[in-house]
Amino acid sequence: MTELLLYFAAGLLLGLVVAGLAGAKTLNRWKKAAAELEAELRSHSFELQITLDELAEKNQQLQQQTQVDALSGIYNRAYFDSQMRAEIKRSRREQRVLALVLLDIDHFKRINDTHGHLAGDEAIKQVSAFIRQQLKRSADKLFRYGGEEFALILPNTNLQGAWQLAEKIRQNLETAQKTTEQSFELRLSAGCYAAIPGPESDNDDYIRFADSALYRAKEAGRNQVHSYPATAAVAFRALSGEVNEH
Repeated sequence: MTELLLYFAAGLLLGLVVAGLAGAKTLNRWKKAAAELEAELRSHSFELQITLDELAEKNQQLQQQTQVDALSGIYNRAYFDSQMRAEIKRSRREQRVLALVLLDIDHFKRINDTHGHLAGDEAIKQVSAFIRQQLKRSADKLFRYGGEEFALILPNTNLQGAWQLAEKIRQNLETAQKTTEQSFELRLSAGCYAAIPGPESDNDDYIRFADSALYRAKEAGRNQVHSYPATAAVAFRALSGEVNEH
């Protein structure tokens, strides 16, 4: 009886040892499998992040292509239309004045006809870069409105501020051209309009009034800045000093 108990105990102990060894092997296999799975998930996560980064970069490039003019490197007309609508809504909601400035390269056709279209392209690029350098506020945006014409959207800027900025750009370009050796001269005419948008105000209202002022500037001899209403520019010319944040 005693021997049977000893055999039973030995068998039980042996079974426990075998079961323990088998369990340890199983546990090791599980740990190895878990480690492999974790490594695989980490690898997939890294690959997924790379894919997301590439997708974000491509989306940014696509967005830039739809917003930026290829020749000048500034915002294009389509983006102007959407931004103008957005700024009108915001200015109406906040009851703040919004300004629009239209600028045009004087005698641009003469540059093309005399020096060729490559010179015309160079003129557009030079003027675009120059105007952009004159802007100090991140909220102010420059657009190639069409051909040799540019547009400035100036949030929270009254007519006097818009006129002074346009005049500063015009004067600085004229001064810079005196020290530049190239076969053609660059001059700008500009028209300004500013108002708090009314309930029915839209892009066309601002464009119509700014364009009217630009037309008068050209009719008056070019290389000057006019505003709508016409009497405002006369008063602004009499002012001196910096009276706005541009």
